[in-house]
Amino acid sequence: MKKISVDHLARVEGNGGISATIDGKVVSDVKFSIYEGPRLIEKLTLGLTPEEDVSMSPRICAICTLSHKNAVLRAMENALQVEIHPKSYLCRELMHMGEMIESHSLHVYYLALPDYLGFPNAIAMASDFEFEVKIALEMKHFANHIMKVLSGRYIHGENPIIGGFGKFPSREELLFIKNRAIQFMPFVKKTVELFCELDYPDVPEQETVYACCEPGNNKYGFWGDEIVLSTGEKFFRDDYKNLTNEYVVSHSYCKRSRYQGEPYSVGALARVNNLGDRLSGETSKMYEKYFNKRWTVNPLFHNAAQALEISYCFERIVELVNEILEFKEDPEPVAYTVKNGKGTGLVEAPRGLLIHHHEVKDGRVSNVDIVTPTAQNAEDIEKYCHTAAQKLLDSRQEDQIKPRMELVVRAFDPCISCSAHMAEVKHVPKGNWKTKLKQITEQRSPVFIGVGKPDFRDDASGIKIAEKLRDLKLHDVWLESEIIRDHQLERYNKQHTLIFFDAVDFNEKAGKITVLSMESVLNHSQLSHKFIPFVSNIKNPNMLNNAYVVGIQPESVQEGTGLSSSVQKAVNDIINHLNN
Repeated sequence: MKKISVDHLARVEGNGGISATIDGKVVSDVKFSIYEGPRLIEKLTLGLTPEEDVSMSPRICAICTLSHKNAVLRAMENALQVEIHPKSYLCRELMHMGEMIESHSLHVYYLALPDYLGFPNAIAMASDFEFEVKIALEMKHFANHIMKVLSGRYIHGENPIIGGFGKFPSREELLFIKNRAIQFMPFVKKTVELFCELDYPDVPEQETVYACCEPGNNKYGFWGDEIVLSTGEKFFRDDYKNLTNEYVVSHSYCKRSRYQGEPYSVGALARVNNLGDRLSGETSKMYEKYFNKRWTVNPLFHNAAQALEISYCFERIVELVNEILEFKEDPEPVAYTVKNGKGTGLVEAPRGLLIHHHEVKDGRVSNVDIVTPTAQNAEDIEKYCHTAAQKLLDSRQEDQIKPRMELVVRAFDPCISCSAHMAEVKHVPKGNWKTKLKQITEQRSPVFIGVGKPDFRDDASGIKIAEKLRDLKLHDVWLESEIIRDHQLERYNKQHTLIFFDAVDFNEKAGKITVLSMESVLNHSQLSHKFIPFVSNIKNPNMLNNAYVVGIQPESVQEGTGLSSSVQKAVNDIINHLNN
């Protein structure tokens, strides 16, 4: 076994790592790990007043502080049935544009671009690309100014409050922001051209589902009352758990989310894929020029999507200032009465869909649920890194696995701080299958399934194992034909572990035993076709997280009877191991 790991991911927000484990010629495991401890904000807010909660909740993260502020405000105002004045709404949106530009410009220029120009970091890049580095600094500086003017501080501003706004920006401040945004437009265009014309590798490319807020009115935007998926499905804000389905994993402090048992993506790329045809102005022209099918399957285009959104934000700033200036008076915050209620706020943080759900009982906060973008992206990060690692291994480019995984992770721009420096590749030791099989059979009640064709030599190995386990009186042992014919898997739930036995061609020495998660098998195009019938019989998608394949490398799968000696030995080893 060999392990390729990046223990400390460089150029990401926070402290995390990623590792890939190689078993012979198969990538058997990929783990995206978050080392930073839980923020515990959800518990710390319990018992607070709504006003205290609105101040406390954004402390979960100083990077996307205004996204959290907007999300908790929207949640709390929904809970208390407060409708804010349009001027307050527009000022909050302008504030949000600042955070988007600040975060996106930092990421694309300082964190992502060095990878494509061959530099270890932005400092090293500065001597040869002084213009790009200065533009990024200027954009970030301007965006920080917007955040300070609108929210009151660079970080954790308290100007936005339940019911509206505290102090509104002056006409002079707004005009400065508008004129400065217009001045930036030539450099914004260069930013889009740079990142949309980068030569993004085609490994990994794989389809996924994209999720983001539905702004409504056929507009592009960063918040709304519905979630829209690339499948066309929509969920009302309070039904967000139909998408997120959070759960925990042992190797990370970050929660995970899957939609119908499958990973999905949020972020700038999700927004552009789902809403890009709604863009207007110069940004729309650049979208039409650069957008293509690869954006829908390649996570590296997160960088290009963020560049497009920088352009959208600068254009939107001009519109927002004009709309705000139409209101001559500064409205007072809307009065409200604290009472029982519950509400959900959906906001697009720079890194993707951010969900705040807050409940109030007897004037105090009684429940809080925060679902962050990185917690939703974690599964897709692992999936795409697994795909990249396997393809590079297949093409004999193992030396490229580590940098490619780093490239993928950085493209997602994970904000590790609020989701609860990079790649490792491991090769498993001989006989590791025994340890792994023991671990998975002890975690939950195992269900054994023999797969294969009895009249095709070594392809009968899975059936032979199942028949022998039945002879040994083990419980919950099935054959492939019984599972498909009688839908036997419907009787089991997430408390069970599905273990399939089969002859699997890993291009290894005959008789080699490998234990893989079902997800790894389904991500491997050469292996997945045999298991699609079983996956379609699994009604509970969460059970796929507890499904494994014990594969034996066959010597022959030609028509005939009798196992080869090496495969027969492997069958005996598996039976003996399970019988001990």
